[in-house]
Amino acid sequence: MTDQKTFRIGISMAGAVSAGAYTAGVMDYLLEALENWQKAKDLNLPGVPKHNVLIEVLSGASAGGMTAVITTAAVQKDFPHVTQQNYLSGVTNENPLFDSWVNLTEDEKNDMMNQMLSTDDIVGSESINPEKEVRSIFNSLFIEKIARRTLDSIVNDPKTKRQYFADNLELFTTITNLRGFNYKLQFITALGPREDRMTMHKDLVHFQLNPLGTYNNDGKIPIHFSTSGGLNRKLLIDAAISTGAFPVGLSPRVLVREAKYINDNPLLKITHGKSNLVDPTKDYNTVCVDGGVINNEPYDLTETLLMNRRKAEIEKEKDLATAKAYEPAKSASTFDTTILMIDPFPNYDESPTDYFDLQAIKFASTQLLGAMRQQLMVKSDLLEKAYDDFDYSRFMIAPIRTSGGITQKESIACGALGGFGGFFNRDFRVHDFMLGRRNCQRFIQQYFCVSQSANNPIIQFGYEDLGTDSIRFFMPETTDLLPLIPDIRISADQKSIIKPEVEAEFQYPSISLKYLIALEDKLQKRFEVVINNIAKGNAPGGPSKSANPVIQRIRKKSWFARNISGPIVGFTVDKFIVIGKKVGKNIAAEKFIDSVITDMDKRGLLKVDC
Repeated sequence: MTDQKTFRIGISMAGAVSAGAYTAGVMDYLLEALENWQKAKDLNLPGVPKHNVLIEVLSGASAGGMTAVITTAAVQKDFPHVTQQNYLSGVTNENPLFDSWVNLTEDEKNDMMNQMLSTDDIVGSESINPEKEVRSIFNSLFIEKIARRTLDSIVNDPKTKRQYFADNLELFTTITNLRGFNYKLQFITALGPREDRMTMHKDLVHFQLNPLGTYNNDGKIPIHFSTSGGLNRKLLIDAAISTGAFPVGLSPRVLVREAKYINDNPLLKITHGKSNLVDPTKDYNTVCVDGGVINNEPYDLTETLLMNRRKAEIEKEKDLATAKAYEPAKSASTFDTTILMIDPFPNYDESPTDYFDLQAIKFASTQLLGAMRQQLMVKSDLLEKAYDDFDYSRFMIAPIRTSGGITQKESIACGALGGFGGFFNRDFRVHDFMLGRRNCQRFIQQYFCVSQSANNPIIQFGYEDLGTDSIRFFMPETTDLLPLIPDIRISADQKSIIKPEVEAEFQYPSISLKYLIALEDKLQKRFEVVINNIAKGNAPGGPSKSANPVIQRIRKKSWFARNISGPIVGFTVDKFIVIGKKVGKNIAAEKFIDSVITDMDKRGLLKVDC
């Protein structure tokens, strides 16, 4: 049953906020390499490895989930790649990855911070927000514009053949489901049977390419790009926006799914003893926020899907018992399936070292929030596999920036302010996109490899017809490593393969101190509207009122009115609140800009010009 010619790959993309530009750059270079390798094989050029790779799963959380969706749409047609030679040209609008993550919705007269600090999401449109409720600190309407611009416009081009993507490619985005799925555990008590109830908020939206639009009762939402409307295109857009809805910073998203897409999906069930997670007779509506809150690096689910696909093949070819007994090979000599993780902010430099017994609430509360998030993201079922030094089932592309050949402490320009830094300056996003391309090139040439001496059957098949010189063409210097994905380009006469140009170091960007200070006025205006409208937005049934007569009686007068008298008795509560709001927004804007300047300076991104 084992396919000795093909490596099966799942690509999982971690959350990154604006540093999704880095992930986009990685994917852009990876697709360029795959395209050229496939073209070289189609032209039957000499010296070309003949094995295959097949990308079967794309997944992601937050910015990674959005990039996974964009990639699924982008590969439906050909598009130009953005390099250091052409990034200042109009070609950038034709590349969905660059256009979505670097261009965003910015133009010369309206940069991203101007858009994100505008107030039209709160008070600008009755159709968008009739109750003028505050949904996020920043205006995030631009995300909808990008999603629709990218996903609504793409239609499959029959002439585009990408054999390295599975025809039935699976795609999922993680989401944090604020409604959740209810479970109950029964206990015997002195009062009779009682139930302990719990709610799971870890969720995902699971799609599968399916040109016929057939639903296979497996929870995988069928999608295709055969027409501009496409199948389930709106749900795909909503899933992309939902996974990127960074809590508080960006607006949450309402997601509506048919109940079968939840009840039929085994990845969403803690126990298979429960027939339905949600009411099967109704669509399931939920407010969603960033998928990275609970599962920011969904390689675990990606691994599960890859394994399930192999088991389904084995069951079809042999029998169920053999399929159940299947365990994927992980050694260099035997593996044929692997996960490629793209992570702009990997955690490998964040191992806890110092711990202090600080009991004050200002310390303990902060530690509690951090502990809760870390616990949410623990993948306990995978920890036992993590200590195998010879496990080829997981690879990671992570940022490495060099200057003059020396590795720098700070790599990602967009990493400032917890990943929001890229929204302040387009140059940050351009830098990170180019860094992603550079890192991807180095990674697939030097690290996404297997030793020739391991005698992996797929590598043996791929390189068996190549002479010594041809094999050395692909090996990193002083090694015997052979790449899973050969990185080649085709000569101008299309008769031979050549090595691609080295992706050069890209100049680390900076942002003007004068520009940041000028943002303070816009921040004050934004914060004023946020403060004035923070209480708006009614729950179903209208505004809540206290029915308790005692509460109603003691709250008739405000604390201010009950306790302040004398010369300032005419100083109304309303005036007091107005001053509080004014001072509050000024302080908030000042502190925010101070933190931006401090972080930019620490990362070497600040240009002091005033």
